[in-house]
Amino acid sequence: MYPIHVDLSGKEVVVAGGGPVAYRKIRDLLKEKAVITVISIDVIKEIQVLHEQKSLTWISREVKSKDFENAFLVVAATNSKEVNAEIAINVKKNKLINVADQTQLGNFIIPGVVKRGKLVLSVSTSGASPNLSISIKKELQQKYSKDYESYLEFLFECRTIIKNEFPIIERKALLAEIADPAFLHDVNKRYVYKKKLLNGTIITQIYSKPD
Repeated sequence: MYPIHVDLSGKEVVVAGGGPVAYRKIRDLLKEKAVITVISIDVIKEIQVLHEQKSLTWISREVKSKDFENAFLVVAATNSKEVNAEIAINVKKNKLINVADQTQLGNFIIPGVVKRGKLVLSVSTSGASPNLSISIKKELQQKYSKDYESYLEFLFECRTIIKNEFPIIERKALLAEIADPAFLHDVNKRYVYKKKLLNGTIITQIYSKPD
């Protein structure tokens, strides 16, 4: 499997199935701002509420092959292995499809994900051991604290300033400097450094030569 992060914002996603498994997939898809259509005769209460809130569209009927024609991504998550397998067969090969209970029938798998703002960590054992994947995910959640969310914002803002305001010859050293772990837990240190970047005084500290 080739690892890749896909932007689903505004993309059409069809989820076949309305049970707990489908709901878990839907929750993650909503976080990515996908446009979701659920096809299932019945759905659990949580999905029905999302439909009533207009967070997704629920169509109460059996799945048809035409349902996937405009989909960017398809999730087969019904409670029937036979139906899921049939969906996989009917979805065109140029579309992304995940089969919840038979991953080998799809062309991509959904890894365990740990998000800390702009930091995204994905874990997958390629189906060898979902339990190990869950264990590693928990370890990552503990190792990478919430501090990384604001730290990544700091890195992004500083990188933007450096790219826009500093000559190429100076950028490499500055980009290396902001990646110093000392900034991770020290919010005040970040504030002071970014302020120096903005007013230009950081240049004299790093690059000025004595007369």
